[in-house]
Amino acid sequence: DDIATASRNPIPGKIFNKPNGTDVYGGCVIDYKGSDLTVKNYLNVLTGEETLMRGVGTGKVLKSTDQDHVFLNFSDHGSVNLVAFPRERLYAKQLIAAFQTMHTKKMYKKLVYYLEACESGSMFTNLAEDINIYGLTASNAKESSWGCYCGSEAVV
Repeated sequence: DDIATASRNPIPGKIFNKPNGTDVYGGCVIDYKGSDLTVKNYLNVLTGEETLMRGVGTGKVLKSTDQDHVFLNFSDHGSVNLVAFPRERLYAKQLIAAFQTMHTKKMYKKLVYYLEACESGSMFTNLAEDINIYGLTASNAKESSWGCYCGSEAVV
């Protein structure tokens, strides 16, 4: 939501992921935005803390079980052992602790977490190998992640 309403957005209220593309923001249902986008709230959502989220945004939390395959995607700025929120930082230790809580509460059978941020590989260096979580990152622990649009003429 912060991109759509940013003062630097040349087309307020709209987001495009490619030149001359369609608006990918229109029609989206936003559960949490503005001052609700905090590390504490994010971790409460991940760990299913419904009581703690009452009265915040839509109050929705992850309600998965040990029979579910969970996919989570996070994209923002980062640095070594942290990713950015609008006004604060989520540190690797906090994310790993949330994963451990989710594992203890049997909130997934398998979990994939895709993290797109600079130095994002650093967020999973201390991830336990026996809790069925696959962390996929856009960069290793020491490199920037460079986003770009290549178009249909890109050759891979």
